Amino acid sequence: MTQQRQTTPRAALALTILIALGVFAGSTGHAVADKTKAELEAEAAAHRARGACQGAYPGWLRGVVAGYTGWVAAPVEDASFILKFVPTPEVLETPDERLGWGDGLQEGFKAGAAYGAELGKAARTPNSSIEVMNRATEQLNAFITNQCGGLIAPLDWDTTMMNTNRTLTITSLNESHLAMHLAATVNQIAVTTENMARCAREAEAKGDQAAAMRCRAEAKSSASLAASFNEMVKSHAGQREEAVQAVTDADAAAEKARKAAEDAGG
Repeated sequence: MTQQRQTTPRAALALTILIALGVFAGSTGHAVADKTKAELEAEAAAHRARGACQGAYPGWLRGVVAGYTGWVAAPVEDASFILKFVPTPEVLETPDERLGWGDGLQEGFKAGAAYGAELGKAARTPNSSIEVMNRATEQLNAFITNQCGGLIAPLDWDTTMMNTNRTLTITSLNESHLAMHLAATVNQIAVTTENMARCAREAEAKGDQAAAMRCRAEAKSSASLAASFNEMVKSHAGQREEAVQAVTDADAAAEKARKAAEDAGG
């Protein structure tokens, strides 16, 4: 009887908990059932849009690197293949948000690849298309604005992996992206240096010493600036594999500027 007195309260408590859980489950079921099809679809669409917001800029970064290095040829019409190379972040809470991540990743990648291809040209040649780069930027901005009104939902840049080998993060890609922009700047400065060196030689040939000295001084100043920006490229690139091409491009451009300044004479 003593044992019965001890177990009876426990049994009663367990029964109370089960009843409460049953009531809760029943109320939850009614709450879900009370939602209309339109409300459920709107909720799913909102989750998918949130995922798209989170995926767009990381996709852009992967695309810029891919276009710059020649990993893909721009323009990219179908970017679905990138889903195989970029894991879906575990922090995404719902299936719809995960689907949205893929949407954003693909759209960002397509725009980024177009931009990156032109950025690579700017880092290696005197010519690149500002129009193509502007269109790519507008494409990304339009997608983000449409999905989330310009507000990009946050992800942890240091822990969100952007390749299956888990060697790329949003942070590392962003730094490489900056290195590529700086490499393009070094090359454009080198082009200016060559122009100034040509100006000095032509002025010298005409006997215009004042103009020759001015162009020669500008060529040397420009070469010095190219060297400074080259160091900035290396600072942002670090030891990142995806930024090796940017370092190579910047080194070549800085050397081109140095030689041009020397050729200016004086």
